[in-house]
Amino acid sequence: MRAAVAGMVPATRRGTAYGVFNSGYGLLWFAGSTLMGVLYDMSLPALIGFSVVAQLLAVPLLFLVGRKRGA
Repeated sequence: MRAAVAGMVPATRRGTAYGVFNSGYGLLWFAGSTLMGVLYDMSLPALIGFSVVAQLLAVPLLFLVGRKRGA
């Protein structure tokens, strides 16, 4: 992921870009882990359903980002 960040921003702004990226990544990782813990306590099928839906939603996003970058 570091290579992707480096390719998206000019060299003079990479420090800021890495900071923003890592902050967002960490906060969203924490939020997702919290949600998955709550779902695990409530219902294992709900946790599995959330995980599957989240992964399926990530696939089109991956292709969209790849197409915009020309990869």
